[in-house]
Amino acid sequence: MERTLINLSEQAFLLINGPLIFLNLTANIFYACCLIFPTCNRQRFKQPLNILLGYLVWCTIFYFISLMLVGGVINYVGDFNVSVVSWMILSCYVHCSMTCSVWLNFYYYIQIVPSQRALLIWVKRNLRSITCVALFLDAILFCFDGVINIVHLTTSSGFTDINDTWTDNHIEELYLSSQVCFFILKVYIWICLCIMMVSSFSTAHYLYRHIRSMAWGGSYFSCPTIRSQMRVTITGISQAVLYLLYATFYFFDAFTYIFSSQFHLNTWVSFTVTSLYLSGTTVNLGIGQTAFKRSAADVWKALKALCGVGMATNDVKMHSSQLTSGEIANTVTVGVQMSLR
Repeated sequence: MERTLINLSEQAFLLINGPLIFLNLTANIFYACCLIFPTCNRQRFKQPLNILLGYLVWCTIFYFISLMLVGGVINYVGDFNVSVVSWMILSCYVHCSMTCSVWLNFYYYIQIVPSQRALLIWVKRNLRSITCVALFLDAILFCFDGVINIVHLTTSSGFTDINDTWTDNHIEELYLSSQVCFFILKVYIWICLCIMMVSSFSTAHYLYRHIRSMAWGGSYFSCPTIRSQMRVTITGISQAVLYLLYATFYFFDAFTYIFSSQFHLNTWVSFTVTSLYLSGTTVNLGIGQTAFKRSAADVWKALKALCGVGMATNDVKMHSSQLTSGEIANTVTVGVQMSLR
């Protein structure tokens, strides 16, 4: 029985992903400039926050750049090996972005919620080193999984020339390795989902109790620290919900592709849902990070001032040129009389 393909046409894919690619690249390149040139900001990012934000921003940038290239590869090149490699590169960027958002929420949990256990106290003291090691191990895991899948798919599909040293046992070993990597990766994403949910809602619960205990003083809303914590907590919860929705789709897509005998999702559907998830992450970054918002406001004010000054100067020149010498004298006289009053 042939499986039903849940498809998304190329026209619909371009219609949805075209604007998303443009908006996300624009926003994340702006975020990257804010991180690269911190002197333009009123607020500098501390470590490891700067590492986490940079990692997340660059993963998003590389994903959408690769998405444009993959669209051309699939449509015009048509080579199976190139398509598999392109798909695995995109998957690596998505996985890195997912786990980085988890570590970002965990970072805010460690910073906001007071550490009482010895393990959490140790984590807070060594948070920068732990974050760097975790991101490095994440990248190694995802790259290893991608390499195993690339070798297995290109070998078993018959598109790769296999010499006499390759036997059925080798292909079977590759298949088993790919299946082991598949389940390890899915378990790891599930653990990340649990960490995301626990850290986000624990932060929200602590902040709610803290604000309620301070409410009798009536000044908690005017405290910049509390307001900043509320902002990052709200964006953290929204990111956790977004992560939950995407992880649900992620598991559904992966398991139906391998185990379902009735249907599976088209590649364009997976790309589109992933683009929507990363777009939500981009919006959360813009809302949650004060430095990004201030930089965007400064750029907007500069553009308005530039346009406004030019228009005002032109208007003054035009009105001055239209006045006669008598009208100018009368205007000066009236102005002097009004100032004397």
